[in-house]
Amino acid sequence: MAIPSQERVYANARDVSYSEVACVTVLTWDVLTMYSQEVELIWHRAWTPAKFMYFIARYLPWLVQLALLAIDVNGSTGLTFTAAQCGAWQVVQGVLLQVIVTTVDVILITRVYALYGRNRIILGIVGPLFVGEIAFLCYVLADVTPRLEYDDECFVTSSPSIFQYYWIVSLIFETILFTLTIYKFFEAVRQGWGRGPVMQQFVADGTWAYTLIFIVMLVNMMMYKYIHSTITGICYTWLLVVLSFSGSRLVLNPRRASAMRSHIYSSNIELTCRSGDAPASPTRAGVLVTIEQITDSGAASPPLEVTLGHPTHHDALPPYAGEWEKDRYDRRRDTFEEESEA
Repeated sequence: MAIPSQERVYANARDVSYSEVACVTVLTWDVLTMYSQEVELIWHRAWTPAKFMYFIARYLPWLVQLALLAIDVNGSTGLTFTAAQCGAWQVVQGVLLQVIVTTVDVILITRVYALYGRNRIILGIVGPLFVGEIAFLCYVLADVTPRLEYDDECFVTSSPSIFQYYWIVSLIFETILFTLTIYKFFEAVRQGWGRGPVMQQFVADGTWAYTLIFIVMLVNMMMYKYIHSTITGICYTWLLVVLSFSGSRLVLNPRRASAMRSHIYSSNIELTCRSGDAPASPTRAGVLVTIEQITDSGAASPPLEVTLGHPTHHDALPPYAGEWEKDRYDRRRDTFEEESEA
């Protein structure tokens, strides 16, 4: 194997550092843009296992990336490390990576378990597979970490061939969970309840999360297997971004959808017009209903106008409503307006 020139080594180290900066920027932006929803849907609620897993999936990858920046950004920190120090740092990274991967796997398993109606047979199948996966991944990390090769700035330059099985086993387990999700979806469609918004969002979230994780893990496997230079670990931080992005949204999105449904249903007041009554007229804020107040003497007092239910503008939506909720709300508004005009 040809020895790369010093200029190539520096260029690769620079590229890895730039990639780390990009990852921190993307993840920081994502954390900041989602924080208002977190406050509303996560932090204002009691501590539960789901909330704890959200915290790990959301913030542990971010903290790891900030630590990577503190250690080296294109060599600008001027820090150098001994082999023992690099080995210790690789152990820390391996442990933290395994904690994050395990957390996201538990989130995915919980979703599958809920999708199958807490079926103990499914749990009996997935549970042992999950334990076996974790045991194997821990074994691989314990075997690989002392054998990693890196430069003076702790950039990984080569890894043992067994490391590829870390990614392969992870991909197999993720594929099993995704297959169970898709199977249940098609079964639900055949039974007539699979086209509802809850099921569709559940499958959509599982699909894009699986796709992102699969692609990034596959790229990492290829990099560690075939690239033997300081650029080997360039996709490691992107895996952290994807795990944080996917894991947090798999917890947050169902809560947001539940809050949206609760908000919409609580605003729907069914109005029944008696024959001869003027129909309720939709307004920007809701439904304008004219009520005639009848006194004991039988005389009609001035009418009282009250605005009720059926919001017809985006202002009526909660602040965490996304574009798809607004589109759905527009469709509900149009339907209501057509019924009112009829």
